[in-house]
Formats: sequence, C-alpha cells, structure tokens
Amino acid sequence: MVPQYEQGFWYEIETSCGGVAIPADLVGNSPSPADFHDYIEGEYASHEKVEGVGARLSAPGYMDCTEWAVFGSLDEAKQHIEDTYEVNPETGVAFDD
Repeated sequence: MVPQYEQGFWYEIETSCGGVAIPADLVGNSPSPADFHDYIEGEYASHEKVEGVGARLSAPGYMDCTEWAVFGSLDEAKQHIEDTYEVNPETGVAFDD
C-alpha cells in the first residue's frame, strides 16, 4: 500500500462506534448529520470542521485503503503512517522487508 497525504479541510465526526475523518468536499460547507450517513458507522454524535493534513494508506488500482487521520502538519502525518503501520512514510514499504 502507498501513503497518501492531502492538505485541506476535513470533518472529524464522532459516532457511537468512534471517530472518523472525511474530506470536507464530500459533504459541502454546511452539512447536516444526515449528510454523514454514507461515511460513518454507528449513531452520529457530533462533527467539527478542521484544517490539516489527512494521511492514509491506499492500494492503487483497488478500493482498499485505511481510514483517513488528520494532523496539523505533514511531518505529524508522516510520523503517524510510520508509527501505526510500520512502513516507510514516503514509499509504504514495510521496514521488515
């Protein structure tokens, strides 16, 4: 899988199953709780619009990817990829390979 980083606006959504982040352009500027239905599991609790760097791993050519996580800087996002998935944050190659 390959790391992806995206700078922009995000919605961090809290639900009964935990939190999730989605790019803000998926639901527009003034979303209602119903607008998040396709992107969450569990019952909607709250949301907050934030600006930051989203990070995830993606399998090019496939629909497989990890959840987005949002950080204040690219360095923090890369550190998250390295720490969470134990891969090179630039290439996605596992450290034990």
